[in-house]
Amino acid sequence: MQINKELAQIAKADQDDRTKYWAGTLMESELLKNDIIRLKQVKNLLKSGKIISAQDHRNAAIVFQHGKNEKNERELEASELAVEMMQKAIELDPKSDKWLLAAAIDRNLMIKNEPQIYGTQYIRKDENAPWEFYKFDGSKISDEERKIYRVATIQEQKEKLVRMNLKKLLAKYQSENNINSLIQFCKENYQQDSAYDLSWEGISQFGFQLKRLDKLEDAIKIFELNIELYHKEYDVFHTLGLEYINLNRKIEGIKLLEKAVELNPDFLLGKSDLERYKSENN
Repeated sequence: MQINKELAQIAKADQDDRTKYWAGTLMESELLKNDIIRLKQVKNLLKSGKIISAQDHRNAAIVFQHGKNEKNERELEASELAVEMMQKAIELDPKSDKWLLAAAIDRNLMIKNEPQIYGTQYIRKDENAPWEFYKFDGSKISDEERKIYRVATIQEQKEKLVRMNLKKLLAKYQSENNINSLIQFCKENYQQDSAYDLSWEGISQFGFQLKRLDKLEDAIKIFELNIELYHKEYDVFHTLGLEYINLNRKIEGIKLLEKAVELNPDFLLGKSDLERYKSENN
């Protein structure tokens, strides 16, 4: 089914703005202004019946997930729509990545001042304060179900909180503006304590930030570095595999997707992507 290109661009702008905000190149007031505009645009598309495919519903959920009003307050209606959109996306395509549904459910509970149940939401009092884990009821969802939704286990969430309060590679990159020296820094320090987040998740996040800043060549180098450093993590193979396929390096990309599934046979999204791109390549 055809994807709504206008909606896809709106969702991409949502993600791009967040990268610019964390990079310090977009003010919070400007982010809020853009979020309000995007929220109205997607609500209009929904009313017009132009959100149809599974990917359309996922793109809508991305925007609704960040929906705010003019007072910079989370909008309950938008949050509920994010949950609804992701539920529909999974109904239309059961192989869809379920993480965003878990995040939307947790965000909705947070807006209602109720404990989250999956464990995707972190908060901080202001930009200079450390991140904290939003109140959590761990009894509603098992760690096994969290894995199905690609959500970290409770122990992994505690480890993630530590990483979130470390310095980010994007800041180091912006101050030095040298991708090769940064790669060398990662190689020399990833196995020891560092002030920076050098986990595979931190490096992957940095790669996506570079991509959204239109630094695709540098982003690919970072995704390749992640495989070199963390060759037992299935997710890093999946990420680079998709990037190679997007660059028309399909044979290399498919091999990486195969490796991701080999490392984690229960990786449903990886299996779905592998099946789709293999059929397209035949």
